[in-house]
Amino acid sequence: MNIFIMLAILFVNVVAITLIYQFIKRLPKMEKIIFIGISFAIMYVAVSISYWISGFGIEETVNEALKSFIIYIFVPVNVIILVPFVARKYYKLRQNEIDKADLIKRIIIVSIIGVIILAVQTIYFKQIKKNIESMKPTMTLDGESENEKPSKPMENTLTNEEIQKREEYNNSIKIINDKINSEILNQEGKSN
Repeated sequence: MNIFIMLAILFVNVVAITLIYQFIKRLPKMEKIIFIGISFAIMYVAVSISYWISGFGIEETVNEALKSFIIYIFVPVNVIILVPFVARKYYKLRQNEIDKADLIKRIIIVSIIGVIILAVQTIYFKQIKKNIESMKPTMTLDGESENEKPSKPMENTLTNEEIQKREEYNNSIKIINDKINSEILNQEGKSN
């Protein structure tokens, strides 16, 4: 992948991890690592399923070519969108500020929002794949791409009658030019 794309993916992942960390920073170190790891793992599975569903009816080469890029971009994006709401409630649960039922309610609400987001992303992924698939050159029976095939020269098929008409037209234009030239010469001769 392009270095700029890799840097963008790295940046989005760092933003996602930092955002989650801000909500759970007072938890023990191991618990923070586990929470962040589980959050990313759940999003990876969800985005992978969404990507897989969007691949039905799409050429396999197009589907595989985009897989890593789309998954690596959308996993941290979904983490940024969904996980902070759960992380805050999880932290409050660990501090005994709320009970487990409140956390479960929040998880259900975020899950419903997540399913809606994933449904929209599935449609978006499918559209990206269709657009890329339509840009691929189509192959003809002789194995050449239609985009690579040289264009055939136009065939010149004039009938004898058309050739005769064109010759008559050219002759009439020549006669008119000759008359104009003789008139110009006559006028120049009279003025001298």
